Amino acid sequence: MKIKHSEKVITKANNLLMMNYEAEKIYLDAHDIVDDDNLKSFFRELAFERNEFVRALRRETINLGEKPKSFEGLNKLSRAYYIFWKNLRPLLKENNTSELIGQICSMKEWGIDNYNDLLQEFNLSLSLCKLLVEQRDLLHYKMNSLKVRETLEV
Repeated sequence: MKIKHSEKVITKANNLLMMNYEAEKIYLDAHDIVDDDNLKSFFRELAFERNEFVRALRRETINLGEKPKSFEGLNKLSRAYYIFWKNLRPLLKENNTSELIGQICSMKEWGIDNYNDLLQEFNLSLSLCKLLVEQRDLLHYKMNSLKVRETLEV
């Protein structure tokens, strides 16, 4: 028997979908701007990770009997991601790795906060809860890895 999920849970899940879709878009755009092969690879990996998050969240939303929103063809970023992109873009052209990593960590921290917000909702299915924890923890792990790498390079 499937439990009917509250509109609040579905709205927050769709917001996570959009957040991950937008992050993927920013990382792909960043990949196209940078010249350094290591940074290109780095941004391709980040975009792939977010694409996997989107696919898993969409699949889980469908499994819950809900219809996920589609963000394909989204031309305009949300306000939060527009600000991240506005701050990130000049750093890409300067190859300022330290500040670049700082901006990426800020994006990841904001993402973690959004995951935590949904995880605090009541009546989440076990499968959705596990997926959210797994994705949130991966964001946290990668963010900490970036911070450690940046510290070691200084």
